[in-house]
Amino acid sequence: MKLKLVFSYDGSAFLGSATQPHKKSVQDALQKALNHLGIFSKVLMASRTDKGVHASFAVACVECGEHFKDLIYLKKQINKFSHPYIHIRYLKIMPSDFEVRYDVKSREYRYIFHHGHFNPFLSRYVYFYPKIDIQKANEILKYFIGEHDFKYFCKSGGDNKTTIREISNASAYTYKNMTIFHFKANGFLRGQIRLSVASVLKVLENKMDIKELKDQIKAKKQHNHILAPSNGLYLSRISY
Repeated sequence: MKLKLVFSYDGSAFLGSATQPHKKSVQDALQKALNHLGIFSKVLMASRTDKGVHASFAVACVECGEHFKDLIYLKKQINKFSHPYIHIRYLKIMPSDFEVRYDVKSREYRYIFHHGHFNPFLSRYVYFYPKIDIQKANEILKYFIGEHDFKYFCKSGGDNKTTIREISNASAYTYKNMTIFHFKANGFLRGQIRLSVASVLKVLENKMDIKELKDQIKAKKQHNHILAPSNGLYLSRISY
């Protein structure tokens, strides 16, 4: 039986989402929780996130025996071993040909800025930053929309066959005392959103102009190689 797991996790507790030799990743922790219940098949993840990046809507898949059909009970048992840093939102039985990574149609991320006084209890989950001009931020973000070669918005070490991606949404909105950047695409490169966010901030701070940003988006020249902090970034949705 092929099982899809939709879950959230606190990225500050892990050194990334993908399995690593030190076993301190989200994938390793989820695998360990499942092993406690007698599910030993390899957990496959739909998306990868860097150290410190969070997820409110991550997806994984695992093969398990038919006797695990009581999904409400199974969810409760997995959470018993995965809490407090991973929480299973729901489980769903999938067709045998379901591919958790390659069937994805789009991925969405949100980057959260907090404009209030610094709070150490929130510092792992938001990026404290001065008030942002929403209108100007949206004017800048619109340049990312469309199909582009994002080779200058990519960290080294990825296994991508191509650096071309199509972004269907890049926008900013406010919520209470926060500004949130929203990105939606058919896929993202390693570090792409954090490099994009940092580049937008550089334009807002007048440390980079629009022409330089457009040159980087058009893969002509890299003007910014600094990433925004990981703690403000959330994987917010994966659609099939």
